[in-house]
Amino acid sequence: MGQSKAESFTAYLEEKQRLEKQRSAPAAGGSALALLSELAAAPGRQLTLPELQAASGMSFVDFSQALKRLADSGYLTVIGQPGRESAQLTNLGADVADLVRSK
Repeated sequence: MGQSKAESFTAYLEEKQRLEKQRSAPAAGGSALALLSELAAAPGRQLTLPELQAASGMSFVDFSQALKRLADSGYLTVIGQPGRESAQLTNLGADVADLVRSK
């Protein structure tokens, strides 16, 4: 026999709360905005991915997710050959980094 409607709804609410906490919590050791700040301070507004990850203090998974979100949002671009990629701040990303630093 399946779950009652109340049990199903409770499980749904618990999962929804877990996902909301996960989305709102900053990445361990850094955040996506910290990546923008690091790039804004870098020469040529560009760093290799290993340099950027080391500067961020993020785990590989958190770093890759933040990098993807920033690239998908148009704040940075990833350029270069596989294994030698660099993250480069876009003009939009520079504007956001300036806003973050001015707070």
